[in-house]
Amino acid sequence: MFRLIQLHTDDGVPRIGVDPDGYVSARAALAHYRTVPTTYFAVGRFDHEGTLTEVILDPICGLDGACQRPASVVHAKTFERLCERCSSGLDVLTVPQLARRLGIACRLAPSVARFRQSSIGGVRAPSGNRIAREFPDHVHDVAWRMQLCSELVESRTALNGLLIGTGALTHRQVLDLFPALCALGDELPAQVRSDLCRATARPLSPAGVAGLRLGLSFTA
Repeated sequence: MFRLIQLHTDDGVPRIGVDPDGYVSARAALAHYRTVPTTYFAVGRFDHEGTLTEVILDPICGLDGACQRPASVVHAKTFERLCERCSSGLDVLTVPQLARRLGIACRLAPSVARFRQSSIGGVRAPSGNRIAREFPDHVHDVAWRMQLCSELVESRTALNGLLIGTGALTHRQVLDLFPALCALGDELPAQVRSDLCRATARPLSPAGVAGLRLGLSFTA
């Protein structure tokens, strides 16, 4: 049995959430995963007793697949899949290192013949890595936040940097930076802000984590 799983950290400890819907094959589960990549982390294989025995990662770089390069590592804190180019300068784990950290076998799924299209569209902006690296040290800077918002308007793929940057913050950093994070939440372009507000209805998803840390909330 295969199910979609979520992964987040709680005080530095990885926590796995499991979607109740089951699939008879990894291929079927991956097909559904690729329609909602920002909601889930990967596909999990479960034995007849319901124990998670293997984690199967999408082989495409990035939460939205915009990069379209083969993933080789995951971000050490947000667990976003990254290729060699996009992981440059970031704290990452190889797939074997991820397996050791989770205590569960992990592997990349076979490459797909056609990369899925991003809901954001376009090619990953080179600014994504820079935004992620600069985020904790610059989010308090009004001018930096204005520049970030401009990049989000001009190239929505800069959203990856925002998701990684917010997701990688420690709990202490979130507390210390919360006024600045809320200010950024208020300053975001309308469409980005709306998307992240809706995402908070899924608090364990990368976009949901980002939305909550930016002081946003979903109103039905």
